[in-house]
Amino acid sequence: MHDDCPSHWYLCVIDFKHFDIQILDSLRSKSWDEFRFKSVKIVVEFCQMFFKLYDIGKDVFQFSIDWAPSIPTQDNGWDCGVHVIKHMQRFNNGDSMMVSDLCNSVKLRREIASDLVLHEGNREKQTIIAIVCTKTSTRAMKKLLL
Repeated sequence: MHDDCPSHWYLCVIDFKHFDIQILDSLRSKSWDEFRFKSVKIVVEFCQMFFKLYDIGKDVFQFSIDWAPSIPTQDNGWDCGVHVIKHMQRFNNGDSMMVSDLCNSVKLRREIASDLVLHEGNREKQTIIAIVCTKTSTRAMKKLLL
């Protein structure tokens, strides 16, 4: 989910297995909590309309909505997207995120970029690797990979 002002990304997970909705926000603040909670409720209402329209048979209005407990917070104003991506990856695997997972945002950005480039579904993978290899020295390439 995205707030326009201030520009900030956070994650809303509708968990059909546990019948709850979690808000994962790496930059929570009392002044924005109410607005973000209301935004999540709007998304839930839209989902419920969609389910009803397509006769899916889910009732997300019965799900509890709450802030995810003990998630890492960002220490700057620009890493919220990195946090959201890592939360999605961890949630998809059924893992929870630890504070230590987000200590090095530069490393995390490299991991995310590597995952995207090296993914088996990336039809441009060979082209990107070739460009990087021709434009990067061996020393710089080793630093980039570590």
